[in-house]
Amino acid sequence: MSTTPKNVLFLSIEDLNDWIEPLGGHPDTLTPNLTRLANRGLLCENAYAEAPACSPSRTATLFGKHPWTSGVYANNHKSHFAFDHGAKQSLVGRFKDAGFETYGAGKVFHVAPNHFDAADWTDYNRRDIEQFDAISRTREVGKAGGNTDFGAIEDDDLQYDDFNTKWIIDQIKAGDTGKFWALGIYRPHLPFIAPKRCFDRLPDVVADPPGLGLNRFDPDNETLHHPLPKAGQGMANNSRVLRNQLNRHGEYKDFLRAYLACINYADELLGKVLDHMDACDLWDDTLVVLWSDHGWQLGEKLAFRKFTLWERSLRVPLMFAGADIAPSRSAEPVTLTDIAPTLFSKMGLDCPDDFDGQDLTPLFDDPTIQLRGHATAVWGKGFRSDGPQLAMSSRSRTHRYILYWDGTEELYDHRTDPFEHTNLLAEQSDDLSEDLETLRETMQLLLPEDFADPVQARPI
Repeated sequence: MSTTPKNVLFLSIEDLNDWIEPLGGHPDTLTPNLTRLANRGLLCENAYAEAPACSPSRTATLFGKHPWTSGVYANNHKSHFAFDHGAKQSLVGRFKDAGFETYGAGKVFHVAPNHFDAADWTDYNRRDIEQFDAISRTREVGKAGGNTDFGAIEDDDLQYDDFNTKWIIDQIKAGDTGKFWALGIYRPHLPFIAPKRCFDRLPDVVADPPGLGLNRFDPDNETLHHPLPKAGQGMANNSRVLRNQLNRHGEYKDFLRAYLACINYADELLGKVLDHMDACDLWDDTLVVLWSDHGWQLGEKLAFRKFTLWERSLRVPLMFAGADIAPSRSAEPVTLTDIAPTLFSKMGLDCPDDFDGQDLTPLFDDPTIQLRGHATAVWGKGFRSDGPQLAMSSRSRTHRYILYWDGTEELYDHRTDPFEHTNLLAEQSDDLSEDLETLRETMQLLLPEDFADPVQARPI
């Protein structure tokens, strides 16, 4: 018989893609604590962000609203453009209204400091992210952006994430009830800076990303873009400065290794939280959810960062554990917007009828069932203009379809092409096979019929 949990532990890890051991990951990744958590609950193997950027994805997750519903599409669109401060419209604020004490630390929402919404929180560890002197040659030259650095620091140099992890642990006590704890771990967000011990655990030279597409990283070989329409090529080329700088300074493999070190650092911090949960004997009383706001590309299709509609930018870890959730895996495509209604349902609270997502609790009992059956995402360009151009992507269990603003398309069969190398619609013609045309039309029907007008960027 299912029991109602008494607490929620809400864990997010910034910019963490699917390079974790429970999802197959990168061959050199070290994530024992993510594995530990996945092994005690439901792992959603096909979970996706609804936008490949921090602000729209975190807004969708925390407010339970699609970007095309709220109009928050990009990082220059903020949650307070669509949701009033003090109204407690986020899932955190709604839990507080339901009588929970809410405690937070780290990057939970994507907000500027002057737009922090204190109404959502009983207490929050407000702390600035530290700055570092340049470590890499790519950062010293400075052409790839001031935050684009990577390398090791001394083991005893504590970071933002260390302080926030300790703070949230201090709020979690044996016997607690009616608590909502949220921890947002910032790494592996740029700069990819982690303690030296996390680098020492990795090979000196790490393997290339799975699905890189060539036997080596070659930033000048744009044959990888030939199957892509111009709109898709444009998304990949938005990060060409970074890819060229990493190649010019011979630091591509160092960049990969630093990202993996930061994943290991985040995993290490997660382990401290899980150890504390063990010590407090809180697992039966607590619903634990862990998620990342979007994926990250490291050279696939010559793209870096997020900001594309391909698998590596959108696929994220999503796990639910504790509170009598049996260990299992589900292949059902789900999105981060599904987290809010799932929390309310599992906690026995009335689910707000304005949430856009679906309740995933049926997967806790039977991970093989089909729910909505697809995961949709949005991205585009011109978000600082009055007429942004939007592209949509939908992922079923077997395929990914992308429709760009100019009508061009991509279609991938994940059963045979998990790294999306072969665009089945690369040759635009009127004589598509009947089966392919039927599939294309089916995938088009999964996209929203119309989109909200994006909220215009305003000074913050």
